[in-house]
Amino acid sequence: MIGLIADTGMGKTTAISAYSRRKNVFYVCYDKTMNPRQFFLALLRELAYPFESNLNEMINRAANELNRLENPLIIIDEAGKLNQTMILYLHVLRDKVAGNCGIILAGMLYFNMTKFAAKEKEGYAEFLRRINLWHTFVGLQPKEIEEICRVKGIDDPNRIKELKRKKRFGDLMNEIYLEKVMKEEM
Repeated sequence: MIGLIADTGMGKTTAISAYSRRKNVFYVCYDKTMNPRQFFLALLRELAYPFESNLNEMINRAANELNRLENPLIIIDEAGKLNQTMILYLHVLRDKVAGNCGIILAGMLYFNMTKFAAKEKEGYAEFLRRINLWHTFVGLQPKEIEEICRVKGIDDPNRIKELKRKKRFGDLMNEIYLEKVMKEEM
């Protein structure tokens, strides 16, 4: 399991959505309004196996389908919104697919399981121990911004210098888009 942490607009959803187009990669965006059954139904739909039953059978069916695949990967976006109950159910799924299926949990900066584990909230310490790597996005680097500007047709060195102040991908793209719209209206 891998945890990806980044502020809004850093490009994590764009990156993981693009990656999810690969074979045996399954993307589910967690919605705060989802209950566990709805989450696992969404996962089963991603697996092309729409199956409605009780939660235990749905988790077992998802695990069985994932264990039949070669190198499957589940990507859960907005994982910072997962509640304790969902963490416990994901722990069950993780144990049933251990050794066969990777899981990426992507969330905002507040996605910090260590504080819940330190408070001895049920399941957090065990789940946290199973996350092999945490990666925090640091923001766009100057060379990346230069390349994005080049691709978007911005070649004025002064403008590129101004845009290098943008560290979040979403902010940079909004600025470039706004500039394009303003030029078209003139």
